[in-house]
Amino acid sequence: MKSSTFKYSVLTAGIVAAFGLNNITNAAESTAASTPTIKNVASATYKIGTVAQTAVQSNPVTVNITQSAAFSLTAKNDDDNAADDYNRGLTVTPKGRVTFSHTLTNSGNVEDTYTLNLAQGGTIPGSTQDASSYDLDTTNVTYTIYNADDSVKSTTTVTGTVFQNTNITLKPNEHADISIAAKTAGNVGGDSQNLTLSATSEFFTNADTTKATLTNIDNSITKVAVFKITSKVNSTLNLNDPSSKVTYTVTVRNDDTAPYAAAANNIVVFDGLPEGLRLADQPNLSVSNNATIVPGNEGKGTSNSNDSIRVTLLNLAPGETATITFDVQKDQAEVLADPKNTINHASVSLNLGENQTIYDTTDSTDTKQNTANFYPAADDSEVTDGTVSTTTGSDSAAPLVANQRAVSISSPTTKGIPTTTDDTTQVTHSAVIRNTGRETEGDQLGEIKFTITEGTNDNITQIPNTVEVVYDADDNPATANTTYTVTKDGNGDYDLSTAVPKNGGAAWTGMAPNSSVTINYKVESTQAVIDSTEKTTVTLVVGGQDAPSTGARSVENTTVVKGLKLVKQQALNETCDANASLVFTQADVAAKPGDCIVYKITAFNNFANSDAGFNFTDLVITDTTARFNDKAQVLTSSTTPAFAVKLAEVDNANDSPPNNTYGAAAGSTAISGTVPSLDPQKYAALIFSVKINPDGAAPGSI
Repeated sequence: MKSSTFKYSVLTAGIVAAFGLNNITNAAESTAASTPTIKNVASATYKIGTVAQTAVQSNPVTVNITQSAAFSLTAKNDDDNAADDYNRGLTVTPKGRVTFSHTLTNSGNVEDTYTLNLAQGGTIPGSTQDASSYDLDTTNVTYTIYNADDSVKSTTTVTGTVFQNTNITLKPNEHADISIAAKTAGNVGGDSQNLTLSATSEFFTNADTTKATLTNIDNSITKVAVFKITSKVNSTLNLNDPSSKVTYTVTVRNDDTAPYAAAANNIVVFDGLPEGLRLADQPNLSVSNNATIVPGNEGKGTSNSNDSIRVTLLNLAPGETATITFDVQKDQAEVLADPKNTINHASVSLNLGENQTIYDTTDSTDTKQNTANFYPAADDSEVTDGTVSTTTGSDSAAPLVANQRAVSISSPTTKGIPTTTDDTTQVTHSAVIRNTGRETEGDQLGEIKFTITEGTNDNITQIPNTVEVVYDADDNPATANTTYTVTKDGNGDYDLSTAVPKNGGAAWTGMAPNSSVTINYKVESTQAVIDSTEKTTVTLVVGGQDAPSTGARSVENTTVVKGLKLVKQQALNETCDANASLVFTQADVAAKPGDCIVYKITAFNNFANSDAGFNFTDLVITDTTARFNDKAQVLTSSTTPAFAVKLAEVDNANDSPPNNTYGAAAGSTAISGTVPSLDPQKYAALIFSVKINPDGAAPGSI
C-alpha cells in the first residue's frame, strides 16, 4: 500500500504560464507541479561477486522554495506490498465484512475540497477479480476529519450508497481517515473482490483536470475454514456383553490443502449417537486443543441416557487437527437397527458473523449441510465406507518392549544473505537432533522424522534436494563424522531411516545413545528486500513404540537479508562557501534563490564482518541531473562558486569524504562515481553541491 500524491505550486498566473506544468510518475506516486520545489532521490546499483543486486533508492530530501498545493490518498492496511497504492489481499469470509482504511491528506498550503466516490472493481496488476463484489447498500463508510494538530474535527458514518459524491473540505495539513466496512456479496472461498475509492480535488479540477483524481483500490480474498471430519471406531461391540464398549475417535482438521483456508475460532462439534447406542457409564470424554466437551441427551435415541457429546470453544488454525474421543455402550432400552452397518455421524458448525454459519457433516443426507454456500464446487464430499480408518479386525501380537527414549532438537541458526544469490553466496542453516536416551533412534521407518517449513517470504526459499545430515556418534572432535543425504517423502517428511551415505560412508544404522545428528540445508534469495527476514521452522517428529513426549520439538532458523544501505542527506549553504560548516539532515530544507544546497549520499555494506565473501563490487552511486535542470546549477571544481565532487570511503555515517578517491564526476546527465569494492561494515560517501538559480526554479518536479 502507498499513497497517491498530487502537488501544485501556488504561483501567479504569469509565472505559471512561464513555467508550465511537468508531471513525473515514480512508482505509485503521481505528481503535478509548476514548482520551484526540489525533491531529490539518489539511487545506486551494485554487485556481489558477479551477481547484480537489487537497485537501491535513497530517502527523498526536499527543498521548499515557494508555497505549493498537494494532496494524497493513502491505502493504510498492512498487506504484502508496501510500495503500491492498494489495500491488497485482505481476508474476508463468504458474504462477510472487511474493513479497508484510507487517509486523505491536504499536504499543500491552500484549502481544497475533495469529492469522494466508491466503485465496484478496479485493476490491480498481477491479481484477478472474480464475479463476486460488494453490497454498497449494506457497506458502512466512516470518515473522520482531523485538524492540523490531529484533534478530531468531525466524524460521519453513512452507507456506501449514500457516500457517493461526498464532499470533504480540508484546510492545509488537515486530513481525513476513511474506514470502509465493506460487505461482500456472492463470494465463496478463494474468490477475489476489488473496490475502488477515488478522491477528486476541486483545486486540480480547475488547474489541471488530468491530475485531479486519485484512486486507491481495495482488494479482499475470501477465506474460510475448511473442515475435514472423520469418525472412527476402534473395535467391534459385543452385543452379548452389556458392559462391552468401544471408543469413537472424531477428528476435525482445518484442511490447509485448500489455498483459501483460514483460522477458525469457537467451532462447535456435535456427535449425536445412532439409536441403540449411548455414552458408556464411564465415557472417558477427551478433547484436544483446550476445547470443552460435555455429554448430553441430544442423540437419535429416545431413552433418558446420555447419547451425545458437544465440543465448544474449539480453535483451529489451517493445518491443525482436533481429536475427540469417548467411549460408547449398547443402550439396553433401545434397538440397534443395523448391527452390521451402524454409522455414527459428526457435524461441525462455525458462526462467521453477518448471519452466516457453516454447517458441515459426515452425513450427506443431512439437509442442514450448507457448505456449497461457502466452498467452491467439489471442495466437500462424504464417504461412508470407512476408507479413512484402519482395517477392522486385523490381528497382531508383539513382545513386551521396555523403552527409555529421550530425543530433542536444538541449536537454531541466524544467517545473513544477499538480496540475490548465486551458487557461491547461498547460505546453510542447521539444527541438531540429540539422542539423550538409552535406545537407538531413527533406525526404524517413522521413528525419527523432521520437517522443514518455510515462512511467508517468497523471495527467500529453501533450495530443493540440499538436505544433508551429519552424524556425530560420540561428540568427540577427534572422531570423523559421517554425512548422509535425506530425501523428502510424499508427506513432506524427512525420515532418518532413509539416510543414504555420501562419498562411500558407512550405511546408516541409527543414532546411538549420546549421539547427535546435525541437519543442514541451503537457502537462496531472489530480489529480496534488504532487512526483510525469513523464518524457517525445523520440526522434530518422533514416532514408534513408546515415543517420548518431552523435549524440544522445533527450532526456528532466521535468514536476514543484508545489502547496500543508501542514505541521502542535504545541508543548506547560504554562502555557497566550499569550506562552510554544514549540518546535514534528511528533513526538508527551506531555501531561497541564490542559496546552495550540499548533498551527501552515504552507502553502507551492512553485512556482518563474520559474513565472509559478501563484499560489494562495482558499487555505482548516481544522482541524476534531470532533477536539477532549469532549477539549479550543479557545482564542480571549475564553476563559480567552486565546490568539488568527492567520492571516498569514510569511517562512519556522519563523515564526509575528504577527497575524490574514486573519481566521481558531474556529467551531462548525472553525478556519478564507482567504488570498486566495499567490505562488510564499511561506508563510502559521495558529496556535491548545487546552486539554486537566482531567478527562481523553472518547471519540473524532482
